[in-house]
Amino acid sequence: MNHKEDYLQIDAQTMITELRKLSDKYCHCYGEKIDLETAIKRKEADLYFKYKAKSVGEKITQKDIEYQIKTDPEYSFLRVKLDEADKEYIKAKNNFNNKQTAISLLQSELKRELIMQRSN
Repeated sequence: MNHKEDYLQIDAQTMITELRKLSDKYCHCYGEKIDLETAIKRKEADLYFKYKAKSVGEKITQKDIEYQIKTDPEYSFLRVKLDEADKEYIKAKNNFNNKQTAISLLQSELKRELIMQRSN
């Protein structure tokens, strides 16, 4: 071999540390996403009851109530925050999965090299 192979330079401790950091970020982003989804559901329910109570004695349709909920500034703010959290979650998930794949490929290369060395 003329050059050093990546799998021969494996620092397992560093890889584990990196994977743990990515895993922590992944879990944190998932928690943020779930918290925001819960907050949105709670806000939607609160707004529904608020607008339903206001409409007593008036003819207001379900669609009108839904429109009022969707255009509420606080609700809209939470939706934007959820979109941002979704993006961060997907990014963290991809980073974690990419690192796992890289580790798996390095392990496969190392295993293949060890088998080749045994056969020689």
